[in-house]
Amino acid sequence: MKTLAIKFPVVSLITKKLLRVGITLCVLLLAAVALLRVWAFYTESPWTRDAKFSADVVAIAPDVSGLLTEVLVRDNQQVKKGDVLFVVDPPRFQQAQADVDYYLALVNEKRRESGRRTRLGVQAMSQEAIDQSSSALETAQHQLAKAQATLALAKLDLERTVIRAPADGWVTNLNVQRGEYITRGATAVALVKKGSFYLVAYMEETKMASVHAGDRVEITPLGSDRLFYGMVDSVAAAITNSSANVDSKGLATVDANLEWVRLAQRVPVRIHLDQQRDIPYPAGTTATVVIAQADAPQNKQPSPLIRLLYRLREFG
Repeated sequence: MKTLAIKFPVVSLITKKLLRVGITLCVLLLAAVALLRVWAFYTESPWTRDAKFSADVVAIAPDVSGLLTEVLVRDNQQVKKGDVLFVVDPPRFQQAQADVDYYLALVNEKRRESGRRTRLGVQAMSQEAIDQSSSALETAQHQLAKAQATLALAKLDLERTVIRAPADGWVTNLNVQRGEYITRGATAVALVKKGSFYLVAYMEETKMASVHAGDRVEITPLGSDRLFYGMVDSVAAAITNSSANVDSKGLATVDANLEWVRLAQRVPVRIHLDQQRDIPYPAGTTATVVIAQADAPQNKQPSPLIRLLYRLREFG
């Protein structure tokens, strides 16, 4: 009886130890599976934190040179299509008009003189004088035609001295002031077109197999838990190949490569935003992008755990 009493506590102790080991192994296994799932979600799912808000930007430059007499907008002001932005001094038009008036009067004078000499004929003067009068008339007519062409160009320049907004949008980076001399073709201000915002996501090439036009996109601006939604519009057809350069003799220049260190190339993916209004993030700011399938539910709010994973992605 004593032997049996001794054996039962030993068996019970071994069973408890095996049970603890089994539970520990199960917990470790579950933790490993969870870790692998999180790692796969983090590294293999089509997402990137290297995405930027973008918009169509019009570089506004005057087509005439001159002093700025008026600047009617301020930096970052919203404008409508056709609004006057600034005005260039138009003195050349008055000069061109004065030249046309002068040559027009000169032509009339030469025409009267030539007609008078032609009527008088060789009885009153030499043929040479008559020919000189006709030549002077032709010269004045040519000068008048040149002045009229200059006037037409001056009229066109006069219209272009008033620079207007080509579209609805926001004036930004206004770097000219009244009284400055502005040069033809020099960019004076940029106009961010309203309703033209989109996103460019730079996806790693290892994830491009899961990116297709029409796929739904969840967008989280950097440092924010606010979600925007969009759709993959297109994928860039090519990126720069740094090993495709040639030297002065036309030979290929190939960069050195370490086989055990391979950095994935990033491919631009253009994303159309579902909503254009109420986007408080300027073009050039950063966002995190997660790409789902084309048939994913639209505007579905993610769970708190997924939101936490989105935020953690910004730091890893």
